Amino acid sequence: MTVSADTTAHGSVDVLVVGGGPAGFATATELARRDRRVVLVDRGDTPDDVTTVFTPRAVAAARRVGVDLLEHFHPIERVRLTASVADPAHPGGAVGPSTSSGWPRVRVAPDDGCVGTRGAFVGHLRSLADELGVEVLDGHDAVEPIVERGFVRGASVRCPSGELAEVRAAITVVADGANSNFGRMLGTYREPDWPLAVAHAADYRSPLHLANEVEIVVGVTDRVGTPIAGYGWMYPTGNGTVGVGVMLLSTSPSFAVINPAHLLERFAEQHADRWQLGDEPTAPAAGGRIPLGMSVGPLAGPTYLIVGDAGGVANPLSGLGIDTALETGIIAGDVVGEALDQNSAAELQQYPKLVDDRYGSYYKIGRLADRLVGQPPVARRLHGALGARPTFAEGALRVALQHLRSGRGGMPELVYGAARAVASFGPDA
Repeated sequence: MTVSADTTAHGSVDVLVVGGGPAGFATATELARRDRRVVLVDRGDTPDDVTTVFTPRAVAAARRVGVDLLEHFHPIERVRLTASVADPAHPGGAVGPSTSSGWPRVRVAPDDGCVGTRGAFVGHLRSLADELGVEVLDGHDAVEPIVERGFVRGASVRCPSGELAEVRAAITVVADGANSNFGRMLGTYREPDWPLAVAHAADYRSPLHLANEVEIVVGVTDRVGTPIAGYGWMYPTGNGTVGVGVMLLSTSPSFAVINPAHLLERFAEQHADRWQLGDEPTAPAAGGRIPLGMSVGPLAGPTYLIVGDAGGVANPLSGLGIDTALETGIIAGDVVGEALDQNSAAELQQYPKLVDDRYGSYYKIGRLADRLVGQPPVARRLHGALGARPTFAEGALRVALQHLRSGRGGMPELVYGAARAVASFGPDA
């Protein structure tokens, strides 16, 4: 089958992008550089003030798109890993051993990361998209796909006035986030038994907002002292606040009964003195579920692709998804551009293969590891080692951030290679 934009009969465009997050804008800007006519539809209901850390890998991906995050956000040079230890006087545990190191070096990324808000980052992406000629429909909701003879031909869009209009396109890219309604209407589904994460975070006033080090706390526990698979964090923003948050995995024994808001409150209280946090957050805490490890699919249909969190591509070991959102958007932009250049929708089927080549083996190991750290005895040993052994902590950080070095086999790379060989014989998790 061939694809082409019918620009006369229906006012069609080359590509419709549903969703204005990092993945959507990365896709749109890649295609605009190919002189393709792109319309991006965005509801605009995602919280803009969510503080996040941009790893060096995310910085590299953003540069590939066209935004230098280190020019706009607070630079971070180091990562501190701290372990909580059991303490009867503190239900959430007490601060235990800690180790600090620079970001794991990798040839394809800069040395430093940074901290900023998701909204500010998306704003920079939006400015770039405007410069490149992407037509952005703010406050518009893609309510359902236009499907003709089994092929997606764009979407029915609700305008801010409430009126419905059609945006027809040769190819549609779905980038509407973790709770992708549009994707589900196209038949995507999440593997129900695969791990997912829940994150909850808020910003607190702090005089330590200019620190150049983020802190990751492992060994967070529930109210009865059982370790939680996940971690907590403190991210200095450089603008008067420190972002504080918790992330827990569904493999945690008490996942079904933990209230993330209460867990965040206890975590903030535990670390308030060390980080000199204000008594109350500057705005209500926000959070949500994060599908992990390529747990959502299929990622492609005859005339559409799924990118970013809509495809569940967040890292199963760290829960981070900015870098993978940008990377899958870039991949999608290249694939869609090639499909349009060759006038062949068959090219779209390269996208799932390229994504699997990039993440598949690593994510399988990550999903298996999530189940392993969900076992309390394993978690206690791991958390203690992360806080007390700098070499082990640095290696674990390299693996967790997917900052592995090709062609230079250090211990993290050797361990990962062995795990990859073992995982290849095991079932998916």
